[in-house]
Amino acid sequence: MNPLEKIQRVSGVLRTVLLAAALVIGGSIALGLTNQELFILGDGQLNELRQSGLISPALSLAMMAPFGVVLVLGVFWLQRLFSEYHQGHFFTNASMRCIVWLVWLKAAAFLYGIFWPLLLMAVAPIQDIGLTIEAGTLVELVVLLLIVHLLKAAQQINDENKAFV
Repeated sequence: MNPLEKIQRVSGVLRTVLLAAALVIGGSIALGLTNQELFILGDGQLNELRQSGLISPALSLAMMAPFGVVLVLGVFWLQRLFSEYHQGHFFTNASMRCIVWLVWLKAAAFLYGIFWPLLLMAVAPIQDIGLTIEAGTLVELVVLLLIVHLLKAAQQINDENKAFV
């Protein structure tokens, strides 16, 4: 088996594992919605506010929904990227679109992770809330955005070179 076939096979296996893990995580989250003690977001303040009755379960769910949307979209785009790789499409517009989506979803999750404690403070009468901005994650995002930009530029140059031939 040549290296390309190995990469394609591993990509197919990873796609299957990802989808199975997504089903397990989705089931766990669904179970956690019925019993909030099983599912803790952040440092647990949201659960404490819900259990004390300061915020409603619907509001709690609405505040967690963006994380769920990012998770679902992340699984979708990652499995699609593995599908592209499984088919042998490594440097195509479709695989690049998947990578771009994954990086922007990471950025959106990072920003909402900063924003949601402020939102929590706005809807509940709490004063002791901490904002955490992890420098490592911020640097990781900047590096990922730069890599995606460079990959897109390299792909564009490659496409132009192929057009001349």
